[in-house]
Amino acid sequence: MVGMRGKRWIGVTFAALLGVTTALGGTVAVRHVLPKGNEVAEGVVLGDLAVQPGQLPEQVARQRIDRLLDQPMALVDDDQGQIDSASLRQLGATIDVEQVAAALSAVGRSGSLWERLDDAWQARRGKIAVALPLRIPLEPLALRLADYKIQRDRRPRPARWDHAKAAATEHRSGVLIDLYAVLEAMTQAVGRCSTEVRLPVGQVDPAVTTAVVTSIDRSTVLARFQTRFAFLGSQAGRAQNIARAAAQLDGQLMMPGAVLSFNELVGPRSIENGFAQAGEIYKGELRMGIGGGTCQVASTFHAAAYLAGLEITQRSPHSRPSGYVRLGLDATVAYPHVDMKLRNPFDFPIVLRAQVDQGTLTLELLGAKRPARVEYAAATVGVRPYKRKIRQAHWLAEGRVIRKQKGIAGVTVEKIRHITYTDGTDRIEKTTDTYPPTTEVYYVAPGTDPETALPPLPDDAAEGASSDQVAQRASG
Repeated sequence: MVGMRGKRWIGVTFAALLGVTTALGGTVAVRHVLPKGNEVAEGVVLGDLAVQPGQLPEQVARQRIDRLLDQPMALVDDDQGQIDSASLRQLGATIDVEQVAAALSAVGRSGSLWERLDDAWQARRGKIAVALPLRIPLEPLALRLADYKIQRDRRPRPARWDHAKAAATEHRSGVLIDLYAVLEAMTQAVGRCSTEVRLPVGQVDPAVTTAVVTSIDRSTVLARFQTRFAFLGSQAGRAQNIARAAAQLDGQLMMPGAVLSFNELVGPRSIENGFAQAGEIYKGELRMGIGGGTCQVASTFHAAAYLAGLEITQRSPHSRPSGYVRLGLDATVAYPHVDMKLRNPFDFPIVLRAQVDQGTLTLELLGAKRPARVEYAAATVGVRPYKRKIRQAHWLAEGRVIRKQKGIAGVTVEKIRHITYTDGTDRIEKTTDTYPPTTEVYYVAPGTDPETALPPLPDDAAEGASSDQVAQRASG
């Protein structure tokens, strides 16, 4: 609630003159200036209008508040024009009638006689205004502008290093509609008695700009790791996915202290994002899905980062051992929930280089220097037998059996990473990865006796047939 009072010396001068007039001519002038009965002092400004003689505080407060809350407000984007129109009441706005009425009633009725006379006189001159304490909740506005924000907001695109062109790419600024800034703009528009709200459109610059990338030293290889993959015939889809994911990583920067998310950089595993159908692991079994092979890129990246001494802030091992990387160095990812996140602990930026060439995937981490030497050792400390699952297949001829999936024993691997820094300090990390057993799956014709038709399980896996092994879905 805001009140406007004239400077006190003006009020005192007026009061003194009025006092002389009163002494000479009685108290008629005083009664004429002060508000009558319960009426609002004449001329008090409320909203955009002055209060007329004879109006009561609650009556005028309610009239002006209803008028303001029901007035349509145009929401205008300078680039797109008017995008919506809504009254403040529709947006859930409220104004306390009793608070406004009390403020109106106080004009000309508080303080000494001279202060009351001063207030009343200033009100007649239009110098006293009672503000309307507008409260606009965020939630209704957010719901109303949800579609607009989806259309208008745009994430900034950081620059990266184009290894082929030996130059930095151009960064792109983002756009953000800040709902709190919209609320402030709306409140200011009401204060100006305007029915148009110009939506503040903010520009968001990426932390990694073109100038930053250009200035980075990439002269030293911190770590390099390679894996192999098939790329012809039935493996063409998987090879496409590996190339696509690697291209999304190539040239990306890890600033000092920054955390990089694999899923954020690579994006959804979808046809629209350049991925193809290929084999993937789901609940411990191989099947066809979009994005198969992405895990090999994540594993190769993880191995390079691990051997370079980066911090592994989020990572999950596969649900079964991978043929392309040693146990303990792999990483499984599945968009958007299973992610791999790495942190750059060094005081200089790191540039990624991901190359695909005739079935070889190479991941390099480049920077100004090599601040650490890493030694890695792993040992199997536990083995769990696998189980067998049998499915009847009506399409099989009598007596025939087909092994759909080979069983693999589960293992527990203890890893040791010894990081020695150039300043002579070192750190030893001990972690454990567990790979659950891969269930052996057989298709048999109806009526087949598994005991006689199937080979016996190995001694360390002889636990009979079982239900599905539960495992996290992974692409790769």
